[in-house]
Amino acid sequence: MKKIVALGLATALFTSTALAGTASAPITVNATVLSSCMFDSAATGSASFSYDAITGSASAMSGSATLYCNSGTTITLNTAANASLILTSASKSKSLNASYTLTSVATPGAGTGTFAGADKYVYTVAPSAVAGQWGAPTATDYTGIVNVNVTF
Repeated sequence: MKKIVALGLATALFTSTALAGTASAPITVNATVLSSCMFDSAATGSASFSYDAITGSASAMSGSATLYCNSGTTITLNTAANASLILTSASKSKSLNASYTLTSVATPGAGTGTFAGADKYVYTVAPSAVAGQWGAPTATDYTGIVNVNVTF
């Protein structure tokens, strides 16, 4: 009797497994990769120089900003390559007329770390000021801003 019950259970198990079916349907997954760019605030440095009314600017140090874009993003620089800039002293309420030259170096796929594989753009600002600005008082706090602006 035990053999008959065991045989019946085995048959039922195999029968239900044999009768079980499966079905599947493919679902296509699509994605659109949008153009994305971001300046790396950790890789941004200020530009500076010393000014002498007799000789103009001296000891200029260029500043830079690094932009990363996902691979293949087309960008347009909207900031002038050469322009005037007014530096203002907060302590003296006076200004110094300056100018800058903006250059860029693009390196596709050179991003590392967080930006691994991204296209890398380094923008460098070189400031200067012409001699003869005798009305600019002595101060160490003259500042101005060059906004590096890109569209993508």
